Amino acid sequence: MKKKTICGITAAVVLFAAWMLWPRPLAAEFDAERQFVASVTKFGIKDGKLRMDTDEQYDLEGSAALQKVLEGYSYHLCWDSLTGENAIDGRGGTDETLHLYNSGDEELISNGTSRLILNGRVVKVGYWGHGQGTALNQELLAALRAE
Repeated sequence: MKKKTICGITAAVVLFAAWMLWPRPLAAEFDAERQFVASVTKFGIKDGKLRMDTDEQYDLEGSAALQKVLEGYSYHLCWDSLTGENAIDGRGGTDETLHLYNSGDEELISNGTSRLILNGRVVKVGYWGHGQGTALNQELLAALRAE
């Protein structure tokens, strides 16, 4: 009886971990081919003072280039996804935060860390460090600015 219980608990833990860490396509959750608005917030220090610049804003009918970038990435759930956390920390990210909102009420917020806000939920890109989150942020910004 004890062995069955341990096997059952082990199987449940493995299944839960697989569900959490299973890669899900990012493009399936945010459709960049719909009409969308985007803004880029830049943070930095100039002359010893913290500055924030949000002059970069876009209103597009859709972007095949942005959609292609999204198709190259996946996300997975993390503890913050389950606890309802809705903020991402900027430590270790880039100095530019990208906010995307489309006509289907989908949102994607990326700041170059491994965590994103995707449709109101914090999720992770990549499994080790900020490498994929930084690359995603840079590729999204490049595709957006090329439009």
